[in-house]
This record gives sequence, C-alpha cells and structure tokens, in this order.
Amino acid sequence: MPAKTMDELVSLCKRRGFIFQGSEIYGGMQGAYDYGPLGIELKNNLKAAWWRSMVYERDDVEGLDAAIIQNKHVYKYSGHEDTFTDPMVDCHECKSRMRADHMKDIKICDNCGSDKVTEPRDFNLMFKTNVDFNGE
Repeated sequence: MPAKTMDELVSLCKRRGFIFQGSEIYGGMQGAYDYGPLGIELKNNLKAAWWRSMVYERDDVEGLDAAIIQNKHVYKYSGHEDTFTDPMVDCHECKSRMRADHMKDIKICDNCGSDKVTEPRDFNLMFKTNVDFNGE
C-alpha cells in the first residue's frame, strides 16, 4: 500500500532504516535527517541518475561542485537577498504562519477559519550564518 502523506513516507523510511532524524538521540532537529545504509545507497543512485541525465546526456550543461556557503557579495549580486522570498501571513488566533500563495483565501486562516490574519509580506528564505571570510 503506497504512502498517502509525507508523514507516512517518512515513518516508513525510518522503520526500514533509510533515514533517521538528525541528532535524534539528543531530541532531534526538525527537517534534518541522517541516512542509514539503504538511504545512502538510494541517495547515491538518485544523484547518479540525475547527474547522468542533466550533465552527461546534454551538450549545453557542464557539471560543477561548489561550496554552498559563499562570500556574502555572491548572494547580494545574484539577487538572492532581494528575491529569495515567499509571501507569508500570520494568524493572530491560532498563531500559525502560512504561505499566502498556498492558501485558499488569504483573508481566512486555513487552520482555524479566523479572519484575523496579517497582510502578506515577503519572508526571506536565506538563513543567517556567521563565517569569517579573511577577517571581514
């Protein structure tokens, strides 16, 4: 029987040893997972299939492996600081936060039905981190 929700799929993957919640023995960390023996095999197979189709089978794409964290100027001049956002609203009743573009009606909370929601505003998806770049 196929999983119907992401929670069911994650639960199955945990039971079968594909993934484990990151730092699980210390209370876990939401959204961070470690791969078990089967999980890393699956991940490597998917990555190889993607690489093959996107790099080897195309003449207009070259492969590159670069650091995720770059000098802050890269994110500024690439437009990430200004445009890497989602429109968000907050509900004053149930205290939930939702993406406005995923709501049925941006004036009514999808969780509790309240009309006490904020106006949509851009929420920057870039996470803040501190890295020393040559003394900057």
